[in-house]
Amino acid sequence: MMKKLIFPLLFALAACATPQPADPGIETPVLGEGGCDADMLGYLVGQDINEIDVDTLPQPRRIIPPGTAVTMDYRADRTNIELDEDDRVVRVYCG
Repeated sequence: MMKKLIFPLLFALAACATPQPADPGIETPVLGEGGCDADMLGYLVGQDINEIDVDTLPQPRRIIPPGTAVTMDYRADRTNIELDEDDRVVRVYCG
């Protein structure tokens, strides 16, 4: 009877194991070097998107007009630029 209880408990404990740390050989993105530059682009808030040379903004970027559906995937290196009904930037954030 005891053996029947031990194996399921060990299986459950193994599923709750702490994940291993990331491989130290893999570098994490650094702001300004492939990372998201949202804090450096805060000056865009309030500006008309049509007056901004979007080609100079870092990649990857996503410009989000109001009411637009966006994916929920999180990308630490992506800069999101959210617009209002007047095409003015209301928010710049990472993700």
